[in-house]
Amino acid sequence: MENKRLEGKVAVITGGASGIGEAAVKLFVSHGARVIVADVQDEKGEALCASLGAASYVHCDVRLEADVKRAVDTAISLHGRLDVMFNNAGISDPAGSSILDEGDLTAAFERVMGVNVLGALLGTKHAARAMTATPGGGGSIITTASVASVMGGLAPPVYTCSKHALLGLTRAAATELGKHGVRVNCVSPALVATPQAVSHTQASLEELEAMGEAISTLKGVKLKAEDIAEAALFLASDESRFVSGHNLMLDSSHYVFEGDPRERSEDDPLFVASDSTIQRLEGKVAVITGGASGIGEAAVKLFVSHGARVIVADVQDEKGEALCASLGVAASYVHCDVRLEADVKRAVDTAISLHGRLDVMFNNAGISDPAGSSILGEGDLTAAFERVMGVNVLGALLGTKHAARAMTATPGGGGSIITTASVASVMGGLAPPVYTCSKHALLGLTRAAATELGKHGVRVNCVSPALVATPQAVSHTQASLEELEAMGEAISTLKGVKLKAEDIAEAALFLASDESRFVSGHNLMVDGASTATKIF
Repeated sequence: MENKRLEGKVAVITGGASGIGEAAVKLFVSHGARVIVADVQDEKGEALCASLGAASYVHCDVRLEADVKRAVDTAISLHGRLDVMFNNAGISDPAGSSILDEGDLTAAFERVMGVNVLGALLGTKHAARAMTATPGGGGSIITTASVASVMGGLAPPVYTCSKHALLGLTRAAATELGKHGVRVNCVSPALVATPQAVSHTQASLEELEAMGEAISTLKGVKLKAEDIAEAALFLASDESRFVSGHNLMLDSSHYVFEGDPRERSEDDPLFVASDSTIQRLEGKVAVITGGASGIGEAAVKLFVSHGARVIVADVQDEKGEALCASLGVAASYVHCDVRLEADVKRAVDTAISLHGRLDVMFNNAGISDPAGSSILGEGDLTAAFERVMGVNVLGALLGTKHAARAMTATPGGGGSIITTASVASVMGGLAPPVYTCSKHALLGLTRAAATELGKHGVRVNCVSPALVATPQAVSHTQASLEELEAMGEAISTLKGVKLKAEDIAEAALFLASDESRFVSGHNLMVDGASTATKIF
């Protein structure tokens, strides 16, 4: 299947001559992008571009506005537009530096904040200038942050300050630029062994890999520069067209713990740039609950189109059987009330009996308490609680249990468990109270399961959409599809895009695929930056 995910797009990648940037340049070019490599490593950058053909090199010190402007202007002059800005250049204060050191902290501050934060700020400014000037607007701005963007104790103090600042920049820019259709996100890797990391830490590549494995909950996988490039590809592509203001963590559930992760204590091939003709779930087997309609139906169709064999598990027998009949032998239907353990077990066992394995579990079945229900309402809150928590939380818990049973029994282990949560997993006031309780509970389940199952190589994540117009949402809210779409647009910071079920399916595809092989314990927000201005 020909699937160049950046076909026709133009990108600027700072720090693009080596490490994460080099991996991103190669991957973006393989997916049809024309790339401007902006770096201070002239020899490496020119050699990289000469080897690729579709890439051009520009010397760029990101602390200098004239250099950043020239990089963006080069994209415009050569290709007429800019679609993607990847602010990837970054440095650190010396390994072992601390607030109590006798060293020159001011000098370290000026150097690190200049490259990491001012560089990204200038990149964002000039990318936004170009993107908003393009007819139709739109574009994607991505910044390399770090797990140090959300917690301390992992890196020197100035570096940690700078990465927290980048998260602030991402949220501020997503809020300001959303009205122009420009998406702004960051990607936050854990420790990754790159030549630059070696120079900062004075450790060898092998020592860095060992350190990364020691602090990782997810076993059997080593984080590579190519993994961060894959995350950037997802954020650059139209697959993430409703993802903005988000911090995409590549930390194998590192962040879900309290305490100092350094106190915790297989060979795998180098993760290569994905072949753009490959079906991204080729050979994988998935179970999708609530798969007969809405988000689930969109995911079934997308997963099958990418080579997966899918078990559709639902209580809507007629719809589910018709869907599977339309897709052929790649999809099979199983009646499944997710509140009943026997039904959930049967769905998973069907995958094993038909296809010999289970690679992906998408816990997507969900319901809500009636529109307008409230804590002070006269309705039967106990009945609503039992029904909603039974489907949304118990259903996902049972799905996770039986998927984990199957995945850990497979030789080599591994697998991906995904749950549909909601923006109501991180904030209140958007949905009825029991639904909001249930979605917060799903985030807790995701983090708990990621922690427990990581040692088996099983990844666990959730995807949290904003209001999406589906037939089920219509039945819950008693609003029309058109009214729901209007409501969704009203609360979205990102303008010019309507959230569709297919957008959530694309997020699930990313989490199901090997492109996200180091993403676990993560809540992937598909909300058009609607939560970027909120405090959690």
